Amino acid sequence: MNTWWRVLATALVLCLAIPAFATAEEPEMDPLLELLVEQGVITVEQALAVQAEYDRRASAKQAPPEMVVSALPETAVAEAAPAPEPGDTKPAKWTDRIEIEGDLRLRYEGFWVEGLSDNNQRSRFRFRARPGMYASVTDWMEVGLQVRSGDPLDPVSDNQSMDTGFSLKEIAISEAYAAFDATDWLHVRAGKFDPKTYWTVSDMHWDDDVTVEGMLEKITVGAFESSLYQYFLEERSGGADSYLIGGQAGGAFDLGSRHSISFGAGYEDWVNPQYVVDLTLSDRLHGNRVTNILDADDMLVSEFQIGSLQAEWRYELSERWPIKVSAFGYHNFGAAGLGRDWDDAYFVRFQIGDYKEKGQVALRASRYYSEPDALFYVFTQSDTTMVSDVDGYRFDLRLGWIMRSYFNFTWYHTQPASDLEDIPTMDRLQVDYIIRF
Repeated sequence: MNTWWRVLATALVLCLAIPAFATAEEPEMDPLLELLVEQGVITVEQALAVQAEYDRRASAKQAPPEMVVSALPETAVAEAAPAPEPGDTKPAKWTDRIEIEGDLRLRYEGFWVEGLSDNNQRSRFRFRARPGMYASVTDWMEVGLQVRSGDPLDPVSDNQSMDTGFSLKEIAISEAYAAFDATDWLHVRAGKFDPKTYWTVSDMHWDDDVTVEGMLEKITVGAFESSLYQYFLEERSGGADSYLIGGQAGGAFDLGSRHSISFGAGYEDWVNPQYVVDLTLSDRLHGNRVTNILDADDMLVSEFQIGSLQAEWRYELSERWPIKVSAFGYHNFGAAGLGRDWDDAYFVRFQIGDYKEKGQVALRASRYYSEPDALFYVFTQSDTTMVSDVDGYRFDLRLGWIMRSYFNFTWYHTQPASDLEDIPTMDRLQVDYIIRF
């Protein structure tokens, strides 16, 4: 009996002592177990059973983390997954560097013009789609690609009329460019692009839908900035090309917590603009009709070296009702002396309110005035239909709606500024719903 008690006591002591030796490497059988077997205290089977229990506990204590975690329930495995080591991050996917954005506009349009139709009225429905894809190649270079609806030969309108029996509609490349943030103060765009964020112009001078072709450089120094641009208009294999070079400079300043003011001046030189007129007269370029003065051979009477001045005042009447007043003046230094003035233009706009959030309202009133040769006709505001020879008004009501969308109600009242053409007064209503994505 005493022998069996000694055996059990020895086994119990071994089981309690095993964890103290867990970190040491052991031979096939513990020497103490071998001694007990040799003295007949325990049998070989008993010694092997104790050794197996020792090995099991040692293995469980020294198992790598992934072996232990894999034995847990599936939900626990997900929660206990080890954090990645520093520097062990996966490279960003190419899709992470691409942004898809654009807008869709649905429009009803009505005209009231004497002699336009049997009842002097016309109505139509139109849409405009402008999806684009933009990718950051590096932290200082971006490329952009955009397509738009509308007539590919019309540079001043992306509208597509809903007619011709459900026929498929045209779409074409409107932007394909590279943008470089060379330094904190120098930004460059090259290709075909929308220049709005790089310069300040009125929509009387440059229609909102125009995307230019060439290069534009913007330089920013403190509160001052300037832009230089070189745009290609028409390449001719048998002679000189037509192009536009220009620039503008200005500054913006805060005048207290609610007031701010900006101002600037610009100059642009249209080289061989007659080639563009020839494109329009031969129907190879659509959009604006020629409203500059032509001689009997359909040649431009004037050159176009246009100087401009602009100023804008902003006042935060409240967070909900900001006020903005903008004014632009133009003079064509290349206009010919025709016995009367044909070379001046101005544009003034007053706006109060905002429309970027649901329920917000903005009101705008605009004044257009341009003598025939004050501006070159081709890229000016197309909705007035008078182009460079215009005397008119525009009124807008914009209403913010759900998400990134708003309604726009616009009324135009325009007539020619000169008596060169016998064109009646036009009233034009546009009701737009614009969705940005």
